[in-house]
Amino acid sequence: MTIEHNVDSSQLTTFRTRGAVAEQLYHLETVDDVVEFARYVAPQRRQWLVLGGGSNMLLVHSVECAARVEITDRRIIEETASRVILRLGAGLHWHSCVEWAVANGWAGIEAMALIPGTVGAAPIQNIGAYGQQLSDVCRWVEGVDVYSGRTVTLAAQDCHFGYRDSVFKRERKGNFIITAIGVELEKRTDARVAYDELARRLTTRDTVTISDIFETVVTLRRGKLPPDDIGSAGSFFKNPVVELHRAAQLAERYPDMPRYQQNGAVKLSAGWLIEQCGYKGIRRGDAGVYDRHALVLVNYGTARGEDILRLAAEIKAAVHERFGVELEEEVIIV
Repeated sequence: MTIEHNVDSSQLTTFRTRGAVAEQLYHLETVDDVVEFARYVAPQRRQWLVLGGGSNMLLVHSVECAARVEITDRRIIEETASRVILRLGAGLHWHSCVEWAVANGWAGIEAMALIPGTVGAAPIQNIGAYGQQLSDVCRWVEGVDVYSGRTVTLAAQDCHFGYRDSVFKRERKGNFIITAIGVELEKRTDARVAYDELARRLTTRDTVTISDIFETVVTLRRGKLPPDDIGSAGSFFKNPVVELHRAAQLAERYPDMPRYQQNGAVKLSAGWLIEQCGYKGIRRGDAGVYDRHALVLVNYGTARGEDILRLAAEIKAAVHERFGVELEEEVIIV
């Protein structure tokens, strides 16, 4: 493995905030590198963290040690006439894997196009978009247990996937380094549209393919997300989920409020809530809310981690005061 020293936070995350450093940054290119890091480096450090592409992280304070998993192998593990099982290395860019699947006619992740970050970060958040989520297709997660230094494979049911949640954010947080995942996809080109926004975009087509879904999602996301020269982590907050009676109360007061039934509860639109509080497009120095999507907090140039965090706290307070709804960060804050 290779090691860099005193790496500025602007180079570690897609937020590109300034002012914090990683005193040591380890590049882990193989499973053996990860095992070595787990056995001999992590136990000797007061604080350490694992980075993927840094696309879902806000670094507020300096850290003694960071590691970037850069395992990029991908291969077919099993194949039948109707299905294919893939093993994807944790260092692969997620979007490149979606492109690969769509190009081969493998369905199941086409609506998760252009989600930033790496494969290794995908199970942690149980990433999802436009009616699909990783837990729909994930069969296992491979990694290294930091306590023992041993390689471990967790079946999907042991990952305890939830809405933007998993065991890797709870019991396995800080003690498990993901090296690869296994996903099972269907061999078909026809698409199942499971999201209203997509359905509206595709109503003029007699048949819809997974390529149509992929291309439409890419267009939608590019219209909502900032260009590459503006730092961000995509959606900063989770869409809040409230009980049925609370959703009914809010619907009486705000009949235009978007709401979606979800397993005996109701999911609200965090972006809509934030926009109603007047924060869409607002700016506090170089920290701001993107003017095309109120769920996206941005760094216009020289913002520090604490500037973004301060703005996020202000937004949370405003939403709670007006709607009585608690917003929870989707971004991991260090």
